[in-house]
Amino acid sequence: MAAGTATIDTTALAAQSPSRLAWRRLRRDRAALVSAGFLVFLAFAVFAGAPLLGRAVGHGPNDLFPYAVNLALKPAGPWSWVPDTSTTPGIDPKTFKQTPPPAGTGKTLLVLGADGPLGRDELQRLLYGGRVSLTVAVGATLLALLIGTTLGTLAAYFGGWVDSVVSRFTDLVMAFPVLLLAIVLGTTVSGKVSDVTLGGALNKGVLSLILLIGLFTWFYPARIVRSLILSLRRREFVEAAEMVGASDAKIMRTHLFPHVIPALAVWATLAVATNIMLEAGITFLGFGIKLPTTSWGSMLAATWGTVLAPLPYNASSFSPWLTIIPSAAIFFTVLSLTLLGEGLREAFDPRGVR
Repeated sequence: MAAGTATIDTTALAAQSPSRLAWRRLRRDRAALVSAGFLVFLAFAVFAGAPLLGRAVGHGPNDLFPYAVNLALKPAGPWSWVPDTSTTPGIDPKTFKQTPPPAGTGKTLLVLGADGPLGRDELQRLLYGGRVSLTVAVGATLLALLIGTTLGTLAAYFGGWVDSVVSRFTDLVMAFPVLLLAIVLGTTVSGKVSDVTLGGALNKGVLSLILLIGLFTWFYPARIVRSLILSLRRREFVEAAEMVGASDAKIMRTHLFPHVIPALAVWATLAVATNIMLEAGITFLGFGIKLPTTSWGSMLAATWGTVLAPLPYNASSFSPWLTIIPSAAIFFTVLSLTLLGEGLREAFDPRGVR
């Protein structure tokens, strides 16, 4: 090669897959990466960290510590060492103070204090509550994806009367408000499935919320999948696959689904965030997770009551962290999922940002 002629770096010009290009764009989005890191930490904390914390402090989320509550029923604050006993204290008639715990009673640590008049561990209930809330949100999202992807694919690929039936059914389901259905179903059929735990794999009430939210939110992925497959149905690569005799299942699995997955991944992150707030809202209405099972929604309901049975405000027993802690958990989780979803959208479709 002649002197002065610049050499060409062939590796820089090598073709890259769409997934690799998306990953390169996502790595440049610091907000999305930080959000993803927080969500990984959260998942580890609620699923693996909760039992580890219980072993470290020596008690569980439902253990009662009556000495963690004063005579005005105000719970102990963060980082409190309280008597490790479930014995209810008496009242000394001379001093009007709590009687001391039984002789030889040790101390146990409540990192974030007690959760209310029962004196349970607030941090452990926060972690186990996060496990329940995330299970409901992710389970409902997966159920909605399964139903919506199946119906949306069938409607777009086969068209005709199949598309008409699925589209009208989708419009019908979209007309139902989820919260109103939660009230109706919560008072009729929810009690029949709320005790189903699938052999202890789920807490009570989780399955009923997964079914309720998933069965009435699947129309979002159905409409997404239908619109995308309609735009791809007559593309050259699909017609080429049909000409060589590829089956319908192979065409959908090999040629259509890879183009749908990015949009569904973006929707799924936003759907999990929405479902976390839906769980809290349904529980706050009094038709969601029931005590003693804890969730972020039930923690707020235990502090303020429900819409139909609100608890009166009492300045002497009110503890602000009982509202701040679960609210902050919901806020940062929903914010992280939203930022991650926005980052995925920009990574998969950079031309659609503007």
